[in-house]
Amino acid sequence: MNRWSPWLLAIVTSWAAEALGSSQRELQVPAAPAADRVLEAPSHAQDAGDTAAVPRGNPTVPAWFPRAPSLPPPRGEVLHVATVSELYEAVERVGVGGTILLADGDYRLLRPVVFDGKRNIALRSASGDPARVTLRGQGWQHQPSGDDLVHIARCAGVTLADLTFADCRSYGIKVEAENAPRDIHIYHCRFRDIGVRAIKGSAGKDPEVRAVNGSVRYCDFENTRIPPAEWLFGGDYIAAIDMMALENWTFSDNVFRHIQGRRGGGRAAIFIWVRSRQIVVERNLVLNCDRGIALGNPGESTANLAGERLVYVADAVIRNNFIAGGPDCGIELWHVERVQVLHNSIWRPERNWSRGIRVGTGTTQTALVNNLVHGEIRFEGGEAEATNNLAGRLDGYFVDPETGNLALTRKATGAIDQGAALPEVPEDISGRARTGLADLGAWEWREDL
Repeated sequence: MNRWSPWLLAIVTSWAAEALGSSQRELQVPAAPAADRVLEAPSHAQDAGDTAAVPRGNPTVPAWFPRAPSLPPPRGEVLHVATVSELYEAVERVGVGGTILLADGDYRLLRPVVFDGKRNIALRSASGDPARVTLRGQGWQHQPSGDDLVHIARCAGVTLADLTFADCRSYGIKVEAENAPRDIHIYHCRFRDIGVRAIKGSAGKDPEVRAVNGSVRYCDFENTRIPPAEWLFGGDYIAAIDMMALENWTFSDNVFRHIQGRRGGGRAAIFIWVRSRQIVVERNLVLNCDRGIALGNPGESTANLAGERLVYVADAVIRNNFIAGGPDCGIELWHVERVQVLHNSIWRPERNWSRGIRVGTGTTQTALVNNLVHGEIRFEGGEAEATNNLAGRLDGYFVDPETGNLALTRKATGAIDQGAALPEVPEDISGRARTGLADLGAWEWREDL
């Protein structure tokens, strides 16, 4: 899908405006000498050792799923690198408006790449193909201390694009909200076998300090391993995205596959909490992850202040997502307010079948509209207005739930043309316009599709 996003155009404009000089300069860089919770879930992993393989079905992403538009050529200073030492040197040298382009190859990092005090810079693969450039850690089995790939701290404008992050025990990318970064964008990247968090967002105690304006778009997350039992919380301390203290962030058009803890109690594919606001989660495909999308947490964080009113996420929307499989839950809300859950399709397997959408303690001023759930919508201490949703046994409604393809079939008579009109959701997950009477869920059925 060639849909240009406003943030992307803004990035291009800022690169041009802040470029060093009016013409493009290309430099060859020489070689340089927190606590979550565990929810109950029965065991699902075999005791086959530390590198138990994740059981998997067909991992194919449907052909209609949105593809990332190519980024325009960089403007301003361009630093070409081809070795790890050149990469560390380039990160130190890159100036305002500059871009670091990585040649094809495998870059094994012995320490994190740290962006601190940078403005309007980018780290990209030269080819634009994330499969051809990998930033690799010290391995799934390595001790977690220090095995992060990228840190982003006191920066205003950082784009990471067209890269693979793989084989590290701790964090693939860490966004330090306690250091007030702004305009952080992660675009068209792949994450493979990251042991704790593919993308981690940390937070401090100051309630006024956040990571402001950011996005994770067109990225692909997949693990092929299950953590061993001796890892934290019995091997369940794992997630794809776990971020705190965000303001005005979007998570869209991403694919998540097999993000699983050892006992089925891993965190969500997308897990946002702790003083976050203005969050959009849309058009994501989540397949066989322990949890799908979680806003908030039933437990406390070390970043909470004593006596602080517990609102983990405010003013958010979850719309047009496909969430299939997994042992725990499709969508869950805890200690959130003013959240809209609109036009999502969820398919739960028999295990914990009832956990389609969970409205947990502290949820207020929230709306659930036009969702389609093979499972149940459960109210567990929270409040939400639920209208025009269909939940229950929906066998035959979806094209291929086992592979995450929740497009509607002609048998989905209880969903087709049964939705309320929602101007804020004018398209479905594939980008096709909703015309006439809306269908329930993320997919608009058509006779010719």
